[in-house]
Amino acid sequence: MIEIMIVMVILVAVLAIGAPMMFTTSSAMRGAIREMAVRTREIRNVGRLYGSTMRLVINMNDDKGHSYWVESAPGSITLLSDEQRKEMEKLTTAQREDEAPKKEFEVDSRVMKNPQKLPRGMFFESVEYSNRESIESGPAFIHFFPQGLSEASAIHLTDRKNLNWTITTNPLTGRADVFERKISLKELEEK
Repeated sequence: MIEIMIVMVILVAVLAIGAPMMFTTSSAMRGAIREMAVRTREIRNVGRLYGSTMRLVINMNDDKGHSYWVESAPGSITLLSDEQRKEMEKLTTAQREDEAPKKEFEVDSRVMKNPQKLPRGMFFESVEYSNRESIESGPAFIHFFPQGLSEASAIHLTDRKNLNWTITTNPLTGRADVFERKISLKELEEK
């Protein structure tokens, strides 16, 4: 009987220590997703207010950790589709310089002071766009224009085990919607 009680005490102690750690990780992930969704709205508003093209930079780097930050360029910038980009590559260097956008993006601290790292155990899986190919590694950009418009995109996040989330940006309102599963832009368009 004493042995059973000792085993029960050990189990209770392990659960008391381990359970809060599991729930804390989950709540940290939910908080990070909520914060990122709110940031997209702020980015859109700052771009409209200052007449800047803003972009959310998503860095999917397994070595340095997954993080995101905000950059901006003055005025409106035209984005090239994948087809237009291929045509640009065919041009000579002099022609390419004439056609390339003159404005450069720089880190913008009006929305975020520093790059934000995702909580431990949380990763960007991919960024999906409606008009170009998805990006699954390296940097990805979601643009917000001075007119209040944004790129239609879906940011897929995961814990690489069993949890998946999607943050989508509405191109007309800049509103971010959060889904507690992986959902593609095509699935959303069909609804």
